[in-house]
Amino acid sequence: MERFTKEIKVGDEIKLFEFTRLRNTNSVKFFITSKDSNNKPISFSLKEKESNNWKLFPGSLRWLYDIEEELSDAIVSTRQI
Repeated sequence: MERFTKEIKVGDEIKLFEFTRLRNTNSVKFFITSKDSNNKPISFSLKEKESNNWKLFPGSLRWLYDIEEELSDAIVSTRQI
């Protein structure tokens, strides 16, 4: 299991996101936790769609789609180290 954290700007604030890589028999996904604007814990996942392109699972919170590219970039940049 691989873990890392990344700060990402969301609107006018910086939020800390904690990424955990999970692998099952046919895919890899990242389980991510953070806090919403009310400081309540949230969790969601990204799955690899193409090489170096990670997408949110359908049904994720709307504001996460605004930072989907930054979340994907965080995974890609960490994987290249």
